[in-house]
Amino acid sequence: MIATPALYGYLWCAVASLFSATATFLLKKSSGYASFAEIAKLGWLACAAGSYVLGFFCYGQALSRLEMTLAYPIMTAFTIVTVAVFGMQFLGEAVSPAKAAGMLMLCIACWLMTR
Repeated sequence: MIATPALYGYLWCAVASLFSATATFLLKKSSGYASFAEIAKLGWLACAAGSYVLGFFCYGQALSRLEMTLAYPIMTAFTIVTVAVFGMQFLGEAVSPAKAAGMLMLCIACWLMTR
């Protein structure tokens, strides 16, 4: 398979999504602390901010290779699915059949947008 600029754009979208989902997870972890001044909470928040910054950079790389009307929906859909997986795996959150169907529909929509 020959790597094309579009393929790299999709990869950058995936990496940006992973950073965004990680930041969301870290923000959720920080919410378990009562006081904003607790050092652990500040650590989670700092890591979340760093993850968002890295995701921002990666998304910029994706935009340099893909149309905005393609990059944003793909990154957003991948982030939604990744956040759901993180929630299930690390926080014990449930995904109902309706949520699973919605995520499948997002994936189908993204696939259609690449055609």
